[in-house]
Amino acid sequence: MHLAQYFKKSASGIIVPVLFGFLPLSSCNGTKAAIAFSVFAVLSLLFTVVPLLFAGKMQRQLGDSSNSSDKDELNKNKRRIEMLCYAAYASNVFLMCTAVCLAAVVNKKYSALASPILLIFFVLFVTFIRLGRQNEFAWGALQYESHQPDLKFFFDLSSEVAQSALTGLSGSLLGTMKNARCLQGDSFRTAEGFVLYAVIVGLFLMLVCTLPPAFEFITIREKFVGRFLKWTAYFSLGLISLAGLFAAATVVQTYVVFAAALIVAVGAFWFYMVHHGKPSDAPLCWPDASGRHAAGERSLMWLGIHSVMFGTLMASYSAFLGGQQLSGLYKAGVFFIFAVLLTNFSRMVLVREVQDKGNEAWVVHVSGIAMVVLMLLAVLLLILLVMLQPDQLRSTFRVP
Repeated sequence: MHLAQYFKKSASGIIVPVLFGFLPLSSCNGTKAAIAFSVFAVLSLLFTVVPLLFAGKMQRQLGDSSNSSDKDELNKNKRRIEMLCYAAYASNVFLMCTAVCLAAVVNKKYSALASPILLIFFVLFVTFIRLGRQNEFAWGALQYESHQPDLKFFFDLSSEVAQSALTGLSGSLLGTMKNARCLQGDSFRTAEGFVLYAVIVGLFLMLVCTLPPAFEFITIREKFVGRFLKWTAYFSLGLISLAGLFAAATVVQTYVVFAAALIVAVGAFWFYMVHHGKPSDAPLCWPDASGRHAAGERSLMWLGIHSVMFGTLMASYSAFLGGQQLSGLYKAGVFFIFAVLLTNFSRMVLVREVQDKGNEAWVVHVSGIAMVVLMLLAVLLLILLVMLQPDQLRSTFRVP
């Protein structure tokens, strides 16, 4: 039951970063944006946890009555599934509004920045709901059985992007509120704008991958998964990568970051062109769909580590703009954090794009080794920072 997985991921991976936003807001609870954030956060929690409990209970009941042919019971289950679908849409909308309110605490103009993309997604939601009511949500989901590995991959990718971006948004708010003392800014920050868009696009993809629209024609469904979902997922990766790039460049204040980004981009393009154009005769990867998803899973973010790293990057970015002086050791740590994030984002795309070309092993090995080495360097610098300059971290993450 994919709805249960959606609510579970939203409750564990999305709600928790949202709740982190209450830490810096502990002394700003009188502002309108903070009040709106609190209201939407509570609604998000309500429309995520309660349906999760109901979906789990319903899943067990369906397992117990799988052989039942009672027509009334089947109709009742259809109505319950339909209500869960509506709850998923409501949960997603409330999560989007919560993210916008969290950004509006920093600058109320961010709500205007997010309005166009929110309007587009809300119109799409209305269209998808109408298709679901017309053709039944359950029927529509069943038509995508052959695309389940792709939908699962895009769901995992988008959920990790949304989780990392929300953590980064909370980290940015932490650095801002510590210096601004709950006063809203009057200028846009490029990195925060990209992060906000990454959150919204990631949440949209999470829902659409769980409840794909009930299109009647198979060609439309294939194009929807193969083109729309694919490029929207890569777009969300691009947004969060750009956010990390601008944040790291601001903190490090050198062209080294842009040089690193260029090197990674050139390397990714080279890998793609070589392995896309010259497939080997003896495939080294799995030819089946389940193996394809397994290949993709190995490139996804690890157990929230990347979310913490991205949150640290955004908190450092916000604190630096607030006037905090950062040491060279701290800036070096920020650079390697960005390098790890960018390498992993590139690896996500590469592993997927070359996996059917017979040379996936090269991409997996090289990018994996590079990411491990960069992460070890980042962790080593963090340990040195804690031992030698603990005041740097303490001043960045101190709750106002």
